[in-house]
Amino acid sequence: MAKKQIIWSSDYYMNDEAREEYENSQRELLDDDGYSVSDRIWTEVVDGYLSDERMNLDQKVDGVIIAFADLGLWRGRRQGYRILGSTINDIFRVSEDDNEWYGDGFNIRGRLTHHDGTHHVLYRVAKDHDDAERIADKIYNLEIDEAGFRKRTRSLYPYVAAIYGWKNRRFNKTPKAAV
Repeated sequence: MAKKQIIWSSDYYMNDEAREEYENSQRELLDDDGYSVSDRIWTEVVDGYLSDERMNLDQKVDGVIIAFADLGLWRGRRQGYRILGSTINDIFRVSEDDNEWYGDGFNIRGRLTHHDGTHHVLYRVAKDHDDAERIADKIYNLEIDEAGFRKRTRSLYPYVAAIYGWKNRRFNKTPKAAV
C-alpha cells in the first residue's frame, strides 16, 4: 500500500504537542514568555489551517465529485453517498468531530470520526451530474459496492496530486482543470 499523503488531519492539530508548538512560536514572535493560547484562539488557528487547504483545493474538475462512504453508525455499518460538486474543496463539505483527508497513491479518501463511529469515504469524479445521479441510485439501491463505484468513476487523485506536487505513478498525465 502506498504511503498516506495527508491533505489535512485534525489529529495533528488537536493534540497538546501542536498547541505547544504554536504557543512557543507565538512567544518568540510576541517576545512574551508567558503567552498561553486560549481554547477559542486555538480553535480559530486550527480553522485557519483548514481554510488554507480549502483555498489550495479551490480548483474545478472536469466532471462532478461524488463521495462513496462506508458509514459507521450507531446501528452498524451502512453504505452511503453524497454528490458534492465540481470543485476539489467540496470534499470538505462533509465533516465530523475528527477528520482526515488524504491521498493513498491512487485515490482521495477521508476518515471522518464521530461519537458513534467512523466513516470511510472515497471521493471520485463522475462524468456529469446526470451520471452522478445514476451512480448514486445504484449505491442507494445496493446495486454496487466500492469496486463498482470505482469502475463507474475516475480518480480525483491526479487533480490533487498536481496541486501538491505528489508523484502520480498510476496516471500518465495530469488532468486538465475545468474552465
